[in-house]
Amino acid sequence: MSGATRAMIDRWVRVQDQGNVITVPRQLLTNGEDTPRYIATERSWNGSAYECVLCHSTFRELVDLNRHLASPRHQEKIYRCPMSSCLARFNTLSGLCQHVESESCGVLRFRMVREGMDSLLNDMHRLRITGESEAVSLH
Repeated sequence: MSGATRAMIDRWVRVQDQGNVITVPRQLLTNGEDTPRYIATERSWNGSAYECVLCHSTFRELVDLNRHLASPRHQEKIYRCPMSSCLARFNTLSGLCQHVESESCGVLRFRMVREGMDSLLNDMHRLRITGESEAVSLH
């Protein structure tokens, strides 16, 4: 495990994707710093389960509801498929990678896309945490 958080990876991709090939610029205006953090309390109990106020999914345990709220499920979709005719959007880089690898829209047929994704993923393997500030750098 690299120790990199989702927010750190999102910041790194934003820096690397200057041309917004795979990121949605208007979704990145806050720099990812204003992403809300949701925490459920006992008041989330609806009489039979703990209920997410955002999507109404239910959970047996409060800890499971809080795990759901901490997941990317309700985060903004800051990634997009690089294929201009594909309108797919994703809230995680892994979601975008799965979409590209699935070849559902044919984006991998383009050499530039294959090379770009390979380069991005190779650089991701070199990520490391530098010091207490949790800054991400390449070595």
